[in-house]
Amino acid sequence: MMYSLDEVALLPSLHPTDINHRSEVNPFDENGKLPIFVSPMTCLIDDNNYDEFRASKFIPIVPRHIMPNHITPNDWIACSLDDFERVFMHYDLDELHILIDIANGHMRHLYDVVSEAKSKFPDLKIMVGNIAHPQIYIDCYNSGVDYVRLGIGGGNACSTSVLTGIHASHEYILRGIRTARLVINDEKAPKIVCDGGISTIDRAIKCLALGADYVMMGKMFARCEEACGYITQKLPKKRAYYGMASEEGQKDLYNKVIRPAEGIKTEVLVDTNLKKLGDQFEAALRSAMSYTGCHTLDEFHHNVEYEIQSTAEFKSYYK
Repeated sequence: MMYSLDEVALLPSLHPTDINHRSEVNPFDENGKLPIFVSPMTCLIDDNNYDEFRASKFIPIVPRHIMPNHITPNDWIACSLDDFERVFMHYDLDELHILIDIANGHMRHLYDVVSEAKSKFPDLKIMVGNIAHPQIYIDCYNSGVDYVRLGIGGGNACSTSVLTGIHASHEYILRGIRTARLVINDEKAPKIVCDGGISTIDRAIKCLALGADYVMMGKMFARCEEACGYITQKLPKKRAYYGMASEEGQKDLYNKVIRPAEGIKTEVLVDTNLKKLGDQFEAALRSAMSYTGCHTLDEFHHNVEYEIQSTAEFKSYYK
C-alpha cells in the first residue's frame, strides 16, 4: 500500500528528552546549509540570481545550459546525460558536484556512465535520478552514485503519472530504501534526495524524518521575490511556474519543443523571499527535531517514528 505524505503523521519522542529548547538542535548539514536543494528549473534560477540563492540557507543547483560566473567546486551543476557523456567527461571533474538531470533513473546506461566517470574522477560528486524503486538504489550504490533523487510523477508541474500511470509515493520508496540501506550497511551509500510534489514545509520535514537526507523543492521557491520566472500578474503578484519537461521548459533549454510535454505551466503567488523562507524553514525543522528528541539531522533521519492518519484526521489540524 502506498501512502501520501499528507497521510503520514510524525510521532513525538516516546521518552523524555534532554532537549530543553529548539536552539539546542542543529538543523544544518556539514556545509552549514539546510537540507533543501532548489530544483534546477529555469523558472527559478538563472545567471543573474544564482548568487542570491547561493547566499541563502538553501542549496541551489544551476539548471542545464546555464553557467553563472564564479562557479566553485562546492556548487551543484545540472546537465543532461548526453552532455555529461560527450562534454563533461572530457574535462577534469574532480571536486565538482554534478546532477545528471534526467527523469528516468532506471536506465542501465546511466549507471555504466557513472561507473566510468567515478573510475576517472574519484572525487567527483554525482547525483542521479529519478528512481522509484528500492532495488535501483542498490544499483546506484554499486555504480558509485553519491546522491540519488527519489520520486517519479509527483511534481506539482509534472504530468508523467497522469500520462504513463507510473508512480510511487515518497513514503513507499523511503520505506523500501530503509531496508536497502540495512542490506548495504555502508556509510558511503548514496544520500537520499526526495523530489516531486514537496510544496510545503511539513511535507519536506516528513521526508527528512522518514529517512531522506535531503529534499528537493521547486514550487515553494517560485513564491520568492528572487526567482527568475516571468510575472503573469502584477496585483496580486503572480509568477509562471513550470517543469523542464513542459513545453515552456523545453523552449528554455532547446528554443523549441522537441518531445511531447510531460509537464504543465501553472501560476504561483509571489508572497515571500529567500530570507523569510529560510528562517521559517529553519524554525519549523528545529521545532520538529526538538519534539522528536533529535539533536542532529542524522538522528532525525533514522530515529523518528510515524503512523498513517486518515484524511479526516489530516483535515482536523491542517487549517
